[in-house]
Amino acid sequence: MVARSVLVLLALLIIIASARAAPFDQYQLIMWQERTAPQIAGLKRLGFTGLKLTAANGRVDPAQLAAVRASGLPWYLENLATDVLSPYHRYFPDRSVTWLFDAAKARLRANPADTGVFVREPSLSDLSMFQARLESVVRDQSRYHPLFYNLADEAGIGDLAAAWDADTGPASLSAMRVWLRDRYADLDALNRQWGTAFLDWESVVPELTDAAMRRPDQNFSAWADFKAWMDVAFARAVRAGTDAVHRADPAALAALEGAQIPGWGGYDYALLAPSLDAMEIYDFGNALELARAFNPDLIPLRTSFGPRDSYAAWRHLLLGGRGSIVWDEANDVVRSDGTPLPRGRELAALTAAMRQVAPVLFASAPSPDPVAVLVSQASFRTSWMLNRRAGDLQWWNRDAAREYEDNAWTASRRQVLRRLEEIAVQPRLLSSAMLEAGALRHDGIRVLILPHAVALSDSETNEIAAFRQGGGVVLADTEPALFDQHSRRRSEPALLGIAKVPEAMLLSGAPDSPEALAGVAALLREAGVPPRATLIGSDGQPATGVSARWLRHGDVSILALQAIAPWSAPGRIEVRMAAPAVVGNLRIPGNSMKEQSFTIVLDPIAPTILTVRRSQK
Repeated sequence: MVARSVLVLLALLIIIASARAAPFDQYQLIMWQERTAPQIAGLKRLGFTGLKLTAANGRVDPAQLAAVRASGLPWYLENLATDVLSPYHRYFPDRSVTWLFDAAKARLRANPADTGVFVREPSLSDLSMFQARLESVVRDQSRYHPLFYNLADEAGIGDLAAAWDADTGPASLSAMRVWLRDRYADLDALNRQWGTAFLDWESVVPELTDAAMRRPDQNFSAWADFKAWMDVAFARAVRAGTDAVHRADPAALAALEGAQIPGWGGYDYALLAPSLDAMEIYDFGNALELARAFNPDLIPLRTSFGPRDSYAAWRHLLLGGRGSIVWDEANDVVRSDGTPLPRGRELAALTAAMRQVAPVLFASAPSPDPVAVLVSQASFRTSWMLNRRAGDLQWWNRDAAREYEDNAWTASRRQVLRRLEEIAVQPRLLSSAMLEAGALRHDGIRVLILPHAVALSDSETNEIAAFRQGGGVVLADTEPALFDQHSRRRSEPALLGIAKVPEAMLLSGAPDSPEALAGVAALLREAGVPPRATLIGSDGQPATGVSARWLRHGDVSILALQAIAPWSAPGRIEVRMAAPAVVGNLRIPGNSMKEQSFTIVLDPIAPTILTVRRSQK
């Protein structure tokens, strides 16, 4: 009887948790700024479904809580732990958001030997008070069932995604040594890899960036392992916050806002994305695609910063987006009496159109082709070091915006994914850990693409070599595996002769042209991966500037076509399916037609979303 009661209770908890997660079964439209009661009533008429409640450092203003409760709309909690996860980039009423980071850089300019600036306060390895605070506020708020709990906005190890040598504090180094002991067989193995002579684990310290840049060899292991550790420490801190939220309320969702470009600052998405339930992501460097690839259950959100952002909103929806947070600093959505302004009407129309197709898209999953693209964080670290050694040695004087400038690692991946989009091939994105765990041995993968993969582990190269020996095709736009995963130069490349390098330049090196797209499609056909659809322009050549994404909803495939950039796609294209199919238009319900080749007119902003069902003979 007791066992049966326990099972019934568990079933009820599951039902309750499912019901409380239901808000993200619809597309959410959330206002960030505080608004008056008449304005909130106007927002509700426009289709807004949520508000924000500030909880800076875990403190909720009772008056603000009363106001959002009176509104009748649900809310999310904002910035519960920004002081911990974003101390170098957060709002202050009387100074710059980056004042602490700017002060640290000023100290370093005055005295480059002052490495004390790299002691992060607070440490990401000492989080007891941080978790207790979160549990307290979540327990207090759980009765209201907030949409989610945002741990921090624009978080990072330092300032956003800026390069920084934090954290060299005692708690961080102690935790790093424990982590290193799991990565190395013993201290002798670490000393051999790093080229050091530490006598015991307690004396192990990393090499900082200035020292690594001055190395006469190309063994950056003691530096790269420290950088890898800080990515781990950041992800662990975020995971600790998520765990605290879940302990206080198992049905609650933990989130980060303002997630940055892949790279520095803790933005190894293979580690970070699985540490959260939801993320508001700035979509640079394929950050959204990476986050969803490494955590398929993630709830992606975006921020609407102004009018005329319909293109970005649609793109976000096709990549799995579940809602928009509206930034309304200019107060241009509704008037003081709640009547809509032009931006408000635009948001209402856009959201209504997206909600028509959102249920089907939310119930769908990416439908990849047998093509994989590797995302190697070790290659990012290595290429960054090589670039800085050859150029700007005052690396610490760069602000976060400089990391948004193109680099080979980011540009290569972006171009590869764009070419595949344009020929209607949907790849899988693999992290190094996924590759090491045997991802190439599953799901019939035929082609592996290595965008600027200059640093790979022995386990990765062994998996790649076995894949090639088994008949797989390996494409790389530069010689891969010149370095190991610790950023130590190998005596010779580990994959020499295994990867096709010149052929892969079609994927990332050639300018956009119909000829380049035809070459990429031919390359994949030779590897046994014919595109499921071919897009043809009015001149009879492969159409450029069109993004094609595949989803699956039960036994129906979904082909979403949108301009790669606003107004960039040709207006009319021919779609040639690989086989006859019954094709419909999700946004224009009506009779489906049995087709193998048909012509459509693309909107310059909004997508065409086709349903494709295999034709029965």
